[in-house]
Amino acid sequence: MNKLLTLGLALAATASASAQLVRLEVDYIDNMGKVPGDTYRVYAVMENEGDILDAVYGEASAALKVSSTKPFYQHPKGGALSADIQRYDTTLDETLLYDSWVTIGAEDNYMNAVSGFIMEDALTVFDQGNELATSDGAWFVTPDKRQAAAGPSKRILLMQLTSQGEISGLINLHGRTKAVLDSEGNPVGAPEVIQSEGLTFVCQRPR
Repeated sequence: MNKLLTLGLALAATASASAQLVRLEVDYIDNMGKVPGDTYRVYAVMENEGDILDAVYGEASAALKVSSTKPFYQHPKGGALSADIQRYDTTLDETLLYDSWVTIGAEDNYMNAVSGFIMEDALTVFDQGNELATSDGAWFVTPDKRQAAAGPSKRILLMQLTSQGEISGLINLHGRTKAVLDSEGNPVGAPEVIQSEGLTFVCQRPR
């Protein structure tokens, strides 16, 4: 994750080590048969409202891989990142709503700052319907963006995946705990780093 320091994704050196537990949840999305296969959304569940998730990454010691036994559905007007999904276009073509993409906290281009870091080749391969894999890259937002913060549900959207195959993933997450303020609005202490590696998920249609 060292290269992400240059993008300001890591916290200051004063931040303490993480004791935070982040888990993943998968929701089945009924696409009503408008596109081939089943659609799922994968979420990170933070411990507290206001906790920040700023990167989903892969590195040499903790690779990232999202794959399916059959190709991912990729709409011609979609993209590998949710920021590529134009909200207006989804009103003209409902099938675009079920495109496969990755994100942090946002489902289309509206107020969405998600971007890739050393991910161009991996995202291109994914946008062609193949697996998404990297051992030296990330998709991210800067910590000040609203989409990086967990809301009342404590869930932050990470990806939407549509495929006729069996979908599974191995990912790593980086962020920080929410700021603690005193009565005058001044920060108290340093936030904790949130770094969870080796998180796995499997997408299964409800029975």
